[in-house]
Amino acid sequence: MSEKKNLDLRRVVVTGMGMVNSLGTDVATVWQRLLAGQSGVHRVTNLSSYMDSFIINHPLPEDFPLIAGQIVDFDLKELLQTRKKNPSKEDIKQIKYTDRFTQFALAASLEAVQDSGLDLEKEDPERAGVIIATGMGGVGSWEEQIIKLLNEGVRRVSPFLVPKMIPNLAAGNVSISFKAKGPNMALSTACAAGAHAIGMAYRSIQMGEADLMATGGTEAAITLLTMAGFYRMGALATGCNDRPEAASRPFDTGRNGFVMSEGSGVLVLEELEHALARGAKIHAEIIGFGMTGDAHHITDPHIEGAKRCIKLALHDAGISPGEVDYVNPHATATPVGDKNEVRALAQIFEKVPRLPLVSGTKSMTGHLLGAAGAVEAIFTIMALKQGIIPPTINLDDPDPQCEGFDFVPDQARKAEIRHALSNSFGFGGTNASLVFKAFEN
Repeated sequence: MSEKKNLDLRRVVVTGMGMVNSLGTDVATVWQRLLAGQSGVHRVTNLSSYMDSFIINHPLPEDFPLIAGQIVDFDLKELLQTRKKNPSKEDIKQIKYTDRFTQFALAASLEAVQDSGLDLEKEDPERAGVIIATGMGGVGSWEEQIIKLLNEGVRRVSPFLVPKMIPNLAAGNVSISFKAKGPNMALSTACAAGAHAIGMAYRSIQMGEADLMATGGTEAAITLLTMAGFYRMGALATGCNDRPEAASRPFDTGRNGFVMSEGSGVLVLEELEHALARGAKIHAEIIGFGMTGDAHHITDPHIEGAKRCIKLALHDAGISPGEVDYVNPHATATPVGDKNEVRALAQIFEKVPRLPLVSGTKSMTGHLLGAAGAVEAIFTIMALKQGIIPPTINLDDPDPQCEGFDFVPDQARKAEIRHALSNSFGFGGTNASLVFKAFEN
């Protein structure tokens, strides 16, 4: 077992979790559907406000994917009224002036704080902070307003475009909503952003900068422009418009790209003694964080960067590879990405007597981009808590290049889990790994 360099760092635990994605608008519902192997991928119901008129003049390519992990019937006002203690008129009013990515973050944060049992009125606001990441920010508002600008002129552009669009407004609005005056920032590191946010919030508490942090990621990028961009670069799964639930296929020979998804995952992290003093329910302990850069290619991942990232996280956690029981991988279902991640894991775990179980939950949720790492961190924690590994669905013909691990195909499985690893890798060669541990005082 490796040892941490600094044994004086404060311990950090997870005391609250909140989630919104295409499988549901709360952690319990999403987790139940995930364990049942249900897919949240379906035909999109509203890709862009101008889509119908646009397609008349510009027909979509025959293989354009009209599928996504889209959230339907999302109502932040209703969630505010059920999850927040005495929501103010200002809370309700701000909904009108926020982009969908911010609304998702507010909904997930409300659940996370409620789940934590915190009474924020009794906490020192200067010791509570917010770090919420996003890959794309308010791209929906940007797209809507650029069309308005081109068609109707400058005076028709919304004065709220900038605060709707800029990436830090999810964190900013959550901070305002909960009166958190400690560290307040956003990260935008592509598909590793949610995991990076959790890692940096963990560091803030470890180092004494805060006692409480609301942290995670959020994304609402299912728009015609964004999907067209990913489609043109060959990143999206195609050929499944008639069977969307089968489109996301991590580790399967038939995989040909990822499925866009949206939503948010938020954790409440807390310094251990602070949590114990108030009798908090503790879901898990976060014990390791690693981050690296590939310095290789803007979109193609490199196994060396992923491998170093995982090693750093395990070293930070003070555990050996053989102590990892479960891995929630990045596993987006791209041909190169899945293969390289499995190769990196194989090299990390090549000498252990028992390989960890690995399951690709994006097979059910699709890829939430900047929110993926946070949502999957919650899945990892739930697996630790309940001793159940969620399945990898759509694994009909395992790719020989991804052999070597048990990917828990089709059905959830009970297992003893003490340590678990969650990986997130992003464009630009940015990598993040988190290690969680079943809580033991």
